[in-house]
Amino acid sequence: MKAFITLLKTEWKLNVRNMNMVIFAVIMPLVILAVLGFIYGTKPAGHSAEYTFLEQSFGALCTISICAGGFMGLPLLVSEYRERKILKRFQVTPVSPALLLAVEVLIYVIYCVLSLITLAITAMVFWSVRIKAPGPGF
Repeated sequence: MKAFITLLKTEWKLNVRNMNMVIFAVIMPLVILAVLGFIYGTKPAGHSAEYTFLEQSFGALCTISICAGGFMGLPLLVSEYRERKILKRFQVTPVSPALLLAVEVLIYVIYCVLSLITLAITAMVFWSVRIKAPGPGF
C-alpha cells in the first residue's frame, strides 16, 4: 500500500505538470458548457420539452470528460511509457507495471469525478440545470 500511495503521488504530480488531462478532461468540458450556456441559456430543448437544452446536453458534456481520459489520456500515457522503456524498467523493481497501471486508472477516475462535480456545480449555479437522475443512476 505504501508503494501504491508513493507511486500515486509521483504520477499525480507528473500528470498535473503535463496539463493534457487538466485541459481536456476538466477545462474543455467547462468551456463548452459555458459556450452552450451563453448561447442557449435556459431555453427549452424543443417546442414542448420539459427540459432545457443544457439539461439535454449535460450527459454529452460528462461523456467528453470521461472519454478524454479513457480514450486519449490513458492509452497515450501507457504507449509513451512503453516507448520510453519505463515499463521495462519497472519489471526489475519491486513495483510491478500492473501497479503503475492501477495508479494511472485511479488518476483518470479522479479526473473524471472532478470534472463531473465541477460541471454539475457550474451548470446548477449559473443556468439552474436540474439533474433528474440520482447520483448513481446518472
